[in-house]
Amino acid sequence: MPRLNLFIAISLLASVSLFTASCSSTKEIKTVRYYEPAYRSAPNETVYSRVMWAHPPHPIKPRIKSNAPLLLPNFKFELPDSTFEEAVESLAQALGYRWDYPSRLAKKKIKINMEGNAVEVLAEINNQAKTKLILDHSSRMLRLVSNEPTLPTR
Repeated sequence: MPRLNLFIAISLLASVSLFTASCSSTKEIKTVRYYEPAYRSAPNETVYSRVMWAHPPHPIKPRIKSNAPLLLPNFKFELPDSTFEEAVESLAQALGYRWDYPSRLAKKKIKINMEGNAVEVLAEINNQAKTKLILDHSSRMLRLVSNEPTLPTR
């Protein structure tokens, strides 16, 4: 029995000491590590040129002499049963141009089986559809020239 009393007394003493140590009113001081600022032992190296290449947002147009001929490739067009829309779009895509025409002309029937350059093929499309399409090389576009007068825009 004396051993049990001794054990209880020791355990009570240990629990009281743990409780009082964990709830102490002293604040812990946190230390912050301090690093020295970076510095160089030598000055910066000299920079001779800060110029960098910059590319324009669009391709540069080639310089063309005014007396140089425009070279157009020859095409073999075989459109046995197509529409004006298909003929114009296929010619424009073959040239790498955009196209623009009224939607009322899109369903006209066209039959082409010929070999020639873009101007000759376009003339045949114009002949069969009774229209006036032109190749606008400056804006790279195949467009319709209207005979109807238009009001100027502001």
